[in-house]
Amino acid sequence: MTSLASWWWPRRPARVPRARPASVLAGLGAVLFGVSALVLKAGATGWDVSLFRILNEVPPAVASVLTPLSRLCLPVGIVIVVVLTVIYVLVRDRGLLPVAAAAVAAGAAWALANVAKAVADRPRPYEVVAGAVLRQQPAHGTSFPSSHTAVTLAVVIALVPFLPRALAAAGITYAVLVGWSRVYLGVHYPLDVLAGAGIGMAVGGAVWLALRLLLRRRPTDDRATVP
Repeated sequence: MTSLASWWWPRRPARVPRARPASVLAGLGAVLFGVSALVLKAGATGWDVSLFRILNEVPPAVASVLTPLSRLCLPVGIVIVVVLTVIYVLVRDRGLLPVAAAAVAAGAAWALANVAKAVADRPRPYEVVAGAVLRQQPAHGTSFPSSHTAVTLAVVIALVPFLPRALAAAGITYAVLVGWSRVYLGVHYPLDVLAGAGIGMAVGGAVWLALRLLLRRRPTDDRATVP
């Protein structure tokens, strides 16, 4: 009879980074978010608005190419990509630990981003920037930070130890694309995206540290290893 533990541990070796790089990633994420919050609080956002205009107010010919690409990064597209990736990992590794890591990362990043939104209370750019182009339905909530960026990057980082390197690189690229799309669609400033990326990095690094502890406690006869 198959035990619950046999469904929990992944069957393939997990390439979980060592504690030092995981801690550095989490620390860099926290610093990136903290600096972004301080810049916003100080009101030093002129560059932010200027960069928003460059990325958002593109010529119609360019928009005709970028808009279909941005649709891949709408909430429905993000959910589809994340679900397909989780299913792939579940089938490939035959373990629930990667799924749990992704779920914890998503929940933590979403919660932290929404707490920050409530504190910062920054209006959306399409509400206050003259000429801003809104290319989706009006977004709910406030602008700082980008929760889409935070959640997507956190989930991708959490799954990196369980993915082939090529797919892990593709996941990181997709997370970057999500961040860009939030500005292009008109619902976030670049500073919001940087802050969201900081949250995603901090949560992802923390998940790596937790994975190291968990995988070191697994039965010695299992095949996955931790460096």
